Amino acid sequence: MKKIIAVLLLFTFGLSSCEKDDICDANTQTTPRLVITFYYDDNPTTVRNVSNMKVVGVVDGVDQPEGIIFNENGTSTTRYLTSASTVSVPLRVDADTVTYKFIYNASNTAQSNTDLLTINYSRTNTYVSRACGYKTTFQLPTTNDVVYSAGTDGEWMKNTEVKIRNIETENETHVEIFF
Repeated sequence: MKKIIAVLLLFTFGLSSCEKDDICDANTQTTPRLVITFYYDDNPTTVRNVSNMKVVGVVDGVDQPEGIIFNENGTSTTRYLTSASTVSVPLRVDADTVTYKFIYNASNTAQSNTDLLTINYSRTNTYVSRACGYKTTFQLPTTNDVVYSAGTDGEWMKNTEVKIRNIETENETHVEIFF
């Protein structure tokens, strides 16, 4: 009888040391990306698709080797191209500024056009849960928030406008670009 009680006590203590598995729910909001929508410059209420645009990050003045992937199932070239009217780009969680090259018509190097977009922001880390960890939200300042400049081949972007300064979700457009 004493052996059975000892085994039951040992079994009970063994079970009490187990923890529930922590799994971050796929619906949990994590660090949002910056949502950019493109519009006609001469008709600013009409959404406009870009033509084979590629977005490449620039870190410390050096282009990153690959662009942002817009098409997971594309070839080694087309996976980085988009012809949509809205794109989402990540902001850095370890810095307060990020620079991207937006290459319009990137599939045709003779007719491509590159503009630089520099985004300045502040960051706030928020604890989500033990399973999900932290998420970072971003706030665009009231001045010098989104600065665009023409590349060596002239500018294709004509104007930018910040619509939402607090970047907490990816459900709305944060920045509008007119071209």
